[in-house]
Amino acid sequence: MTSPPSLHAAQQWLLHAVTAPSMPADSDAAMLAGSDSLSASRRLEIHRRGYRRRLMETMRQGHPALRRLLGPDLFDAFAAGYLDARPPRSSRPARLGDRFAAHLEENRPDRDLPAGRREPWIDLMIDVVRYECLFTEVYDGPGPEEDPPGAWTWPPAEPPERVCAAPGVRLLRACAPVHRYHSAVHRGGRPAAPPLVPSHIVMFRRDYRVVTASPPPVAFVLLEALLTGAPLDEASARSGLDAAGARRHVRRWIAQRWVIALPALPGQEVGKPQGTTASSA
Repeated sequence: MTSPPSLHAAQQWLLHAVTAPSMPADSDAAMLAGSDSLSASRRLEIHRRGYRRRLMETMRQGHPALRRLLGPDLFDAFAAGYLDARPPRSSRPARLGDRFAAHLEENRPDRDLPAGRREPWIDLMIDVVRYECLFTEVYDGPGPEEDPPGAWTWPPAEPPERVCAAPGVRLLRACAPVHRYHSAVHRGGRPAAPPLVPSHIVMFRRDYRVVTASPPPVAFVLLEALLTGAPLDEASARSGLDAAGARRHVRRWIAQRWVIALPALPGQEVGKPQGTTASSA
């Protein structure tokens, strides 16, 4: 007699059975019980269709801006193709679209062309998805609301040489002001497609709300460099800002809770440059 499968094996089988339409049906009867009115395969098909409808509804709810941009029918076609190519493997519905932007990038028809010859409309689609995924990540993730009282104080006159991102802070370079487009859709508007103007977006959370800002390009480059681990003197060189201007930005970002000061490295005084500047790539 064949021993029954373990709970984990049964769960894995069911996951693949409902997310992979091409899965062989000959194992259905071995894993599921039929009835006088419904065979095992038919019962599984009913569950599969219901699950698929729930997945599609989750995609629609998670990507309202892209759905508005494309229209309901075209959006559903893209979402269905994504679900077929990358079946969900997480139990968290909010993470369903995590790989959507990568899927669109990999399947764009002009992917083999140089960047300057690619279709801007596809770039816009992908950046809208990237923004929507980051929005969900910031909204559902940790933020400064969980910090203990007194955790944030006004920064010292001399800011630290190294910082890291505060909880809930994300940066995005986009080909258009997708944050404004998303906000208009979120408020129930019917905005036209956003203009294709390069945008630098900082996302963060305040009082459990996602907030965005668009710093000047040089300030964004400075912040981007700092959050990749560069010391302040190197980051200011990359951005083209002088040391005094860079330090003013850092003090403001600490006060705004965008960045957190890191302890000085051994042998380095707080607020003093390291003395050597690594060349930027």
